[in-house]
Amino acid sequence: MNDSESLQDRIKDWRKDASGLSYEEALQALDLILAELQDDAVPMAELQRHVLHGQVYLDHCESLLKTMEEAVVQLDPDTLEPSDDA
Repeated sequence: MNDSESLQDRIKDWRKDASGLSYEEALQALDLILAELQDDAVPMAELQRHVLHGQVYLDHCESLLKTMEEAVVQLDPDTLEPSDDA
């Protein structure tokens, strides 16, 4: 297995792991990765892996926010119940 296949497998695993997290948990994981990226001790060879791992959590957070936004938009503004129009 070459490095790119290995990285693709890791990304799939990260996506699977992230899919089970709440918004708050994914945001916390993203914060931890960001802290690691700010550490001067992170080897240059690991930077891409950290960035890609962070992107997985960011994508998950954005997906959760979009889903929530769509649910809120469908609420009746007077009753805050799901709208019949949706």
